[in-house]
Amino acid sequence: MKSTSYSLQDIIAKHREEFHSFRGLTYWPRTQEKLLTDSLDAQLIKVVIGPRRAGKSRLIQHVLQDRSVGYINFEEEQFLDVSADQILDAAKQIYPSATHWYFDEIQIFPQWETVLNKLHRRGLNLIVTGSNAKLLSSEIATALTGRHLAIELLPFSYGEFLGGTKQERSWISFQQYLERGGFPEVLTSPTIDFKNYLRALFDSTILTDLVTRKSIRNPEYLKNTLSLLTNNVTARTSARALSKALKGVPSAATVEKYIEYIQEAYLLETTRPFSSKVKERIQGERKPYLIDTGLLTALTAGVMPVLGKQLENAVYLELRRRGLKSDLSLFYYRPAGAQEVDFLVRDGHQTNELIQVCLDMSSIEAQSREMRSLSVAEVSHPDAKLTIVTANEAGSLETTSGKQIKLIPAYEFCR
Repeated sequence: MKSTSYSLQDIIAKHREEFHSFRGLTYWPRTQEKLLTDSLDAQLIKVVIGPRRAGKSRLIQHVLQDRSVGYINFEEEQFLDVSADQILDAAKQIYPSATHWYFDEIQIFPQWETVLNKLHRRGLNLIVTGSNAKLLSSEIATALTGRHLAIELLPFSYGEFLGGTKQERSWISFQQYLERGGFPEVLTSPTIDFKNYLRALFDSTILTDLVTRKSIRNPEYLKNTLSLLTNNVTARTSARALSKALKGVPSAATVEKYIEYIQEAYLLETTRPFSSKVKERIQGERKPYLIDTGLLTALTAGVMPVLGKQLENAVYLELRRRGLKSDLSLFYYRPAGAQEVDFLVRDGHQTNELIQVCLDMSSIEAQSREMRSLSVAEVSHPDAKLTIVTANEAGSLETTSGKQIKLIPAYEFCR
């Protein structure tokens, strides 16, 4: 190991300035704030995971503003050449009275699981963040069993957007939210060129979290795959179809690997079809959704109408914020002989709700189409609630069997 204690102290002193700079930023309340506040002194590692620039550091700085905090950002290339003990020893020189330690982007550090377990056993009160979705699901659960509290922070929800802008729930304010999305920098800086900001964020995440960290040899193949996924948001597709559209380069197997990487980086997520047969779920076509509706505005502006896609994407994100997980409790459904149902919500072995999303329900044709899909689907899922999320229409319809379908405006459905 290299002996670089002085330079390490310099780096960590720079991190301290970085952390303190968050205090000058606008803060909008977050739903997860109470959970993190209430757990601050618990003997658990607090793990806050979400997309880059979603507000993780600002939330933590706000919650810890009256505490003595040691902050280390592990996105530091020089840290890869030293041990965790060397980094912590240097940090204790900068933060001699720290009662809480905040480690940013911990998943970058080699053997981070061993490091966290060791420091936890030493009694350090740890808060860690990461921008890797895999960290939240399998890796943290395996590495820190029973010793952690996981908190997922996505970009601002519609309810958080209303809390910050002081607007009322309405289709007008909801359209503003759909267009700009929920990334904090976009919402708290109204004069920002948000499309350029979101494009730059998207591109930098590709470069940092995918091309560089995954050592991808042909970045253009990855970018082409991601471009096709983005332009097919809410539409069914598959690794094979994407590979075919790219004339077989990359292969379907490589495309499948890229999709996994893209989801890990919190750029985009997918749902699969519900089936009682596991093989059919795994092999079924995917429906992609971006992690923020503003990205859809920025990445497809001037190319295609996106409001209907943004509406369905927003409903997907709302269901995710409610704790539903793709391939576990959240699917789409394709009943035989009818149009697909956008979302099927499961709780264990029970289907709780079937949800359609429709931008315009004013025509008889649209009503008939959406009702038919739910009427067919309810035969296989008789206990499920039936819902159509609309732009601005409330009320109810009935299936052919007489079961009620509830119409809910998106600005009421999204909390």
